Amino acid sequence: MDGYFFETEDGLDLMSPDKVQALTDTTFFQLGYSLAWVGWQARMEPDQFGLQVPVAHVHSAARATFSGDDMTPDRKTFDLPYNGFYCAHDAKQRKAVLRLLADFHDPGIVVPRESWNFAAVSVEKKNDARCAIVLDEPAAADTYFSFVYEGEDASVMGLGKAAFRDFATHLKTRKIASGINDRPGDAIAVFAYGYSQGGRFLRDFVYRGFNTGPDGQRVFDGMLVTAAGAGRGSFNHSYALPGQAGNSVLSAVRVVDLYPFADVPTPDIDGKGHAGLLDRAVQDNTVPKIMYIISSSGYWARIASLQQTTTDGKQQVALGADSRLYYFAGVPHALKFAGQFTQPGKEAAYPYNANVDLADGMNVQLENLRRWAVDKIAPPLTIAPVLGSSLVAATDLKFPAIPGIRVPTNPPPLWQLGMGRAYARKGIIAEPVHVGANYPLLVPAVDGDSNELGGWRGAMSSVPLGTYTAWNWKLQEFARFGFISGLNGAFIPFARTRDERLAAHDPRLSIEERYGNRECFMKLAAASIDDAIAKRFLLPIQREVILAKMGKTWDDVMKFDWYLGKRVAAAK
Repeated sequence: MDGYFFETEDGLDLMSPDKVQALTDTTFFQLGYSLAWVGWQARMEPDQFGLQVPVAHVHSAARATFSGDDMTPDRKTFDLPYNGFYCAHDAKQRKAVLRLLADFHDPGIVVPRESWNFAAVSVEKKNDARCAIVLDEPAAADTYFSFVYEGEDASVMGLGKAAFRDFATHLKTRKIASGINDRPGDAIAVFAYGYSQGGRFLRDFVYRGFNTGPDGQRVFDGMLVTAAGAGRGSFNHSYALPGQAGNSVLSAVRVVDLYPFADVPTPDIDGKGHAGLLDRAVQDNTVPKIMYIISSSGYWARIASLQQTTTDGKQQVALGADSRLYYFAGVPHALKFAGQFTQPGKEAAYPYNANVDLADGMNVQLENLRRWAVDKIAPPLTIAPVLGSSLVAATDLKFPAIPGIRVPTNPPPLWQLGMGRAYARKGIIAEPVHVGANYPLLVPAVDGDSNELGGWRGAMSSVPLGTYTAWNWKLQEFARFGFISGLNGAFIPFARTRDERLAAHDPRLSIEERYGNRECFMKLAAASIDDAIAKRFLLPIQREVILAKMGKTWDDVMKFDWYLGKRVAAAK
């Protein structure tokens, strides 16, 4: 075995305390790795894989945010704990304030106190009247609330980082023998992997100095920080909410995406400070080898450009000496229907983006990381958009005019946040937080097919059958908050034939004009896969599986009638 491979997420879809479900991809076992999960997140349900921590007896300000759709079907009751928030300290709270927000920057309109009251949750805890609020009248569907109140005892959530650090140290150093660290040859190297929330956890883990072990040694030799963008998270403060993920998913102005964003020191947007994400690890000489893996949603929903630029968006910033960044063009954060482009958009305006290039490329990135950390063989160079050419403002995108397609003019906004004087010293946030200067956010430029430039194009992106985006219009009533995706993205298929294309006035060449037939398409797909293998972006053992997947994608798209059913009708 070459090492332990850590998954930092709470693993709700994979694990419970007494059960491990089947994994969809076991390639890393074939490559000789052991896999371990660490339950670092507290306040989980009893049947979920998490961490038990003590509570602090503090009763300071807490904040819940929610929309009309988050409430019970009658849109009158909002259950705090079932949406991840803390119950109130008591049910009186005459100073609690409920506000209606027009957008995230809005101070809000106060809902009169006599128009709502505390109550028991609608499902359980019938006798506990601290855990829900009830409106006198139903809320409108497009309503968005901010609720500031005095919270109950707070879980010491930051202990999750110590647990994650100490378990990895136990496996690696073997100073205390156990049944999980006594096999010869184990833990030559220890790597951490986190996707989305888990990736943000790893960024915060390194930032706060947790990659330095009790004896001053490096804990993790390498990290795969995936789909985290430039953010961190609500992991280490009073009333922490690890599940909150930022403005892009309607987590209103949470302490999720905070300066510093870049590896190396840069000033904040107000000119104050001069900090970098890796400062503590550099000081302790415990910087791990880091691979930042970013999808298209990283730029459109996870502020990824701030990892590469100064906070004003005007100058390119280098990565750390032991970091690489690989941007997978045209891949969404989450797959609504994995590998299926033929599903209708349902609640979204366009079909969902099912590009799996990033998922297909993760096993080889683990191998590249191992060779880098253990064998001292450098991985491929960073592949990411460059400021001023392939990294641009959304208003400069030059997205081709495809009839019926509406293109966002900006990613969801991000502001500098003021959490109050007690935040830095005690981790206590003054709610509601102060909203300050706006950070400029940049996105990848696009080519004549509307597909993104500046990144690695896997098999699906290099032999495209349509346009792959990170955005897709959903919940139109929340567009005022910058909600443009839900993290699923869109697939805008090419016309199948020249006649279809001309009828719809689509500027993009049709599938027929590009490839002629399936046989030609498959030859090009095979060539793209072989090129990826040669450049260490795919493993040779994946070749036939991915080629078969490309064939299925062709078959599905050629049967898909969304283009004719909606696009041609829109053109008329």
